[in-house]
Amino acid sequence: MNRLKIVLIFIVIIGVVTGALYFISKSANKSKSAKLELINKRYDYSKGIIVQLRSYKGHSIEVRYQIRGKEYKYAGGWNSNPHNLREGDSINFRYALDRPEMVVTELDNGY
Repeated sequence: MNRLKIVLIFIVIIGVVTGALYFISKSANKSKSAKLELINKRYDYSKGIIVQLRSYKGHSIEVRYQIRGKEYKYAGGWNSNPHNLREGDSINFRYALDRPEMVVTELDNGY
């Protein structure tokens, strides 16, 4: 009887954790799709400077750029780095004309 309770509790915990991870994954994909949809409506290309590029425990990038005289900072992830870009290098990106803070860099799959 006691073993059955422990097994059932374990199954419930596994189910809750799996469900939470699934929900987080779906939410992140939906957010990325909405961002790409917004950028694809009206966009332009520009260049920025890579301030930080990390590939330890995930891929993260920080880029500083200017649009119409205003400075922005983009922090996000990246998928691949075929040109072996490093900190201090310039990077191409696409941004939404209506919201210049919405950026897709050349290291993203959606570029």
